[in-house]
Amino acid sequence: MKFLRLSWDDGATLCEELVEKTKDYKPDVLIGVSRGGLVPLRIFADVLDMKKIGILGIQFYKAIGKRNKFPEITHDMPLNIEGKKVLIIDDIADTGKSLITAKEYIEKKGAKEIRTATLHFKPTSLITPDYYIRITTDWIIYPWELHEAEREIKKK
Repeated sequence: MKFLRLSWDDGATLCEELVEKTKDYKPDVLIGVSRGGLVPLRIFADVLDMKKIGILGIQFYKAIGKRNKFPEITHDMPLNIEGKKVLIIDDIADTGKSLITAKEYIEKKGAKEIRTATLHFKPTSLITPDYYIRITTDWIIYPWELHEAEREIKKK
């Protein structure tokens, strides 16, 4: 497995590029997939001056390269999004299963329109985000998960 470690500057730049790429879509609400999408969500909210944000907790990976059979919703998103345009934000579409889970959850909450945005997209993903910046096959280590990744790598 090849690792690609990003700096905070790299992460911020990718987030800002992603915001720019989504400018054609005017969401009413931004939803971040926790945990990887939290920093990108905050940057989106800051750049777009949006206060209406939600967080949906989804746990899929147990460790680097090891995941559960299915993503599990660990934190409900209580915001009323019925009839709203929603942008779901995450760091990467790896298998795509977390994004699919998030999208299905948001659909059930009655959103009018849903689009997805990730910094990275892997060609093996079951879903292609509506917006993404880079295609990769590497395991990305984002600066907001550096310590977790280092602990996992040391275990191996």
